[in-house]
Amino acid sequence: MSAWDYRVIRKEHKETNSITYHIHEVYYSDNGTIESWTERPVQPLGENLFELREDIRYFLRAFRRPVLEEKIIEGKPQLVNDDDHYEINPGHYFEFMDRTSIALDYVYQFLGSHPLISKEPQLKAVYQKVEDALADLYQLSGRLDDKQENN
Repeated sequence: MSAWDYRVIRKEHKETNSITYHIHEVYYSDNGTIESWTERPVQPLGENLFELREDIRYFLRAFRRPVLEEKIIEGKPQLVNDDDHYEINPGHYFEFMDRTSIALDYVYQFLGSHPLISKEPQLKAVYQKVEDALADLYQLSGRLDDKQENN
């Protein structure tokens, strides 16, 4: 095993006809395929507040990756991408634009207005790329919103 990360795993409970989602540690081989995972879900843990906060941050990163589901394939349990996809509705585009706008405001509020941005040219240049990328994201989501409204 060369790496591991936290992943969301969907579990179907046939006896109660319910579905739950949990965070597990997932271990990968050198070529990136899943080798194993924790049998039981894991919980955030830290020996101090900083470590706990960092662990929670890593938990949140699990939501950026596809949800996994345990399936029996050729008699062995394996994790595969969950087939339960969410449908995109027209409101999602505006919601995404709104969130992007809020993110732009927060980035400026917390980083762009920091005194180092005006004093350190290297920081200012990288910050500007971040702000430009968020602005591009906003514009693209607006174009996609217009496109789906006109179809």
